[in-house]
Amino acid sequence: MIQKILFSNIGYAKGIDGSLFGHLRYFHRHFYSGAPTQRKVLQQLRNIIHDETPDLCCFVEIDSGSFQSAGLNQMHELTDDHYSYYDISHKYGENSLVSRLPMHGGNSNGFISKSEIKFEKLSFRYGTKRLIYRMNLDQDTVLYFAHFSLNRKVRIQQFREVHDLLAQESGEVILLADFNILHGFSELNPLLIDTGLKLLNREEEHTFTFHRQSKVLDLCLCTPGIHDRLDLKIIPQPYSDHAALLVDIRK
Repeated sequence: MIQKILFSNIGYAKGIDGSLFGHLRYFHRHFYSGAPTQRKVLQQLRNIIHDETPDLCCFVEIDSGSFQSAGLNQMHELTDDHYSYYDISHKYGENSLVSRLPMHGGNSNGFISKSEIKFEKLSFRYGTKRLIYRMNLDQDTVLYFAHFSLNRKVRIQQFREVHDLLAQESGEVILLADFNILHGFSELNPLLIDTGLKLLNREEEHTFTFHRQSKVLDLCLCTPGIHDRLDLKIIPQPYSDHAALLVDIRK
């Protein structure tokens, strides 16, 4: 059974933190980042994984090997004997024209796991970032993880889509994502209506930083039946403008 889950937006392992200095100094990495830079970032991520020992690690903004990443498949750098089961897929959908555009080719989401896990890949009907992972943690609990749109109108449509997906579930659900709720928790209302979903995050624990702005964008929501069994830990990632989330599922 999956008992600890790490969710991380690694920012394509470019090593750009949320400071204005970092964005200006390493601006060129948005267009091209060498393998040594990425490997340094990925080693820092591996250190977090080693310290926290999650059973499952879910990633958004990971590169599957593109020109701007010098052809480095970042997922292959993270797999090892302990995390040998994995999947990585274009975040725009396998047949999307966006994935063929310059600067978008390797943009992916994916996961590594200590053990084989049953999963399926679903797609939003709206937006460019369309990939949704649905994963069976055990016979009674499923995990969804995704990366929601930066466009507020599209984001609301995607929230409604997830609302409808969760309404079909008979067991417990955990939802992890970079929600991009730039205007605050009230944006979640279309998703929370009738679902009873509980939010584990606290407003004072920011997960995203840009210059002087700090926001809570990376969230964990769950159904009421599993809420009291979950603990959420926010883990700083100095190589990204996002913090990671660690979810501990108590028996």
